[in-house]
Amino acid sequence: MPPRMRRALARISAQSLRDGTDDLGASIHTVMELAIRPMGEWGLASFTGDFPWASVILVDGDLGQPTPECFELAAGGGGETELLQEIHHQRLRSASERFGGKQKDRAYREIRGLVVRRPCLPTEDLFSFVGDWLTAAPDIQSFYRPLPSGALHGKTLRLCAGCGAPLWPDNDTVSFPKGRCRIRDCRMRHPVCEVGEEFKVDDVREWQLATNAVLAYWTGPGLAEIEVHDRLKAAGRTVDLYPYSDAADVSVDGREIGIDVKSYASAALLGARLARSVGQITLFRRRILCVPDARVRQDKGYLTTLMAIASQGEGKCLEFMTVGTLLKELAA
Repeated sequence: MPPRMRRALARISAQSLRDGTDDLGASIHTVMELAIRPMGEWGLASFTGDFPWASVILVDGDLGQPTPECFELAAGGGGETELLQEIHHQRLRSASERFGGKQKDRAYREIRGLVVRRPCLPTEDLFSFVGDWLTAAPDIQSFYRPLPSGALHGKTLRLCAGCGAPLWPDNDTVSFPKGRCRIRDCRMRHPVCEVGEEFKVDDVREWQLATNAVLAYWTGPGLAEIEVHDRLKAAGRTVDLYPYSDAADVSVDGREIGIDVKSYASAALLGARLARSVGQITLFRRRILCVPDARVRQDKGYLTTLMAIASQGEGKCLEFMTVGTLLKELAA
């Protein structure tokens, strides 16, 4: 079986576990039988309701070939990781849309901001937050899980100074004497893992940790988004985080400037995605796509590659720069 198929089965199994259903990924034969039916009929709760691809059939049952929709989904989503990311985004959008008008945008901003700023928090704090957004309580709680006991150093929880997620015990005690942060974007920004706070934990149920998918898709990339927002706000600019339910990551002066922060390791892959679509950032008069400075330090040609590929499609409407360059211009 190809490695990609093994990964796909593992992801279907993981999603089955999250949704509380039978393990649909346990057998390739089961998956192929499902693939000839609309995804909304697979029996996974995440693939029903507002799930945007509920009607998509991945395989032509008569010819045994991927359907055109399957190819489009793969090209547009960027791979299986993007599919899982979109499931979480759709869940957050559905949760925020239960609130009307400006309250909807505020709900989106507050809920997504929580998992970025506080990926690990006391269960009591999470319940307190949920109390302000009771209509979206099941969705908010689905972004977290009880803290795994493996995250503790004995009975001590160490939170990373860079992101607030746990510093996990690591066998390499020379490189990570205080523990290792598992969030790639944080380690890129802070190669030396430092302890921000320490807590004594007698019962792991007293703490909640964002799910791995949320940590990967929101918390990690969100570190640069939060930095841009907070630095511009401190400089006296009028800013919003995730304005208009995520039309951009940060807006400045209403619809005057829209900023998206992307932290793809591959400039070519990011450029291809932006060539296909830049999303709702077109609502803004000036549109800026910025990347963490560390990406450019790792690859001197990053911005050149990114601009060359993205400008072949919709990305031609964007300005490209590093986070540092952006802050020098707008926060001066």
